Amino acid sequence: MLDSKRTPSIPFYHNEADVIEKNMLDDGFRTWGLVIYRCTYKSDSDWKEFMRRFLYHVRDTLEYYDGLDMLDSFVPTVMDDKTRFDGVTPSIVRDYFNQWARTTCETEQGVPFDRAQWANTARYKFCIMVDEEALQSVLDISPEDVVRYNDTGFVVLVNGRWEPRFLGEEELGGYTSPPQENNFEPVQGCTLEDVGWMKVRYDRAQIVASAFMRNCLDWELQYRRPPEITFNC
Repeated sequence: MLDSKRTPSIPFYHNEADVIEKNMLDDGFRTWGLVIYRCTYKSDSDWKEFMRRFLYHVRDTLEYYDGLDMLDSFVPTVMDDKTRFDGVTPSIVRDYFNQWARTTCETEQGVPFDRAQWANTARYKFCIMVDEEALQSVLDISPEDVVRYNDTGFVVLVNGRWEPRFLGEEELGGYTSPPQENNFEPVQGCTLEDVGWMKVRYDRAQIVASAFMRNCLDWELQYRRPPEITFNC
């Protein structure tokens, strides 16, 4: 296994800055970072504090991996439009995100969408949504604890490639009662196990998604059905 060029004492794939950079180079991308959708507008000062805490952890993680150079290509685009995003659901965010990704990736990266959507870099596959519940979960962390491990502050990671999959008639024929796959407790009306979004630790959202959320298999590996919070690594 290759050693990291930034931290030679640990393997390459354990250095998250190295992995993000490799994803970009492999894809021919110039920038990285998941788009953030602001979906709560009760307080501009609360939003400013949320973003301060959120971005602090990006820098802190990169510094830990001797990867502050990756800030030069980090573009945490924020979609901030009260008329369109205030109080919307993850499914609506997904629709907006996919419209944005389809028209923006070639402008930003010089890569057409039909190639970018399958790239290792997650920028055009996943996005981050911050509603009031997520915002408050982060602001509820005491200032002195922001720099420490926390598993209660979260944001919503939306899978732009998700489509609902129900079992077909032939598959259902093997069951005498509705299978669990189609019969989970509703989450925003969805009874499937995979609802197309999940709660992830806010301090790990950008880095873990950008480094390791490369395809549907990575989504399945990391996925936890709400209200459970994941990215506990």
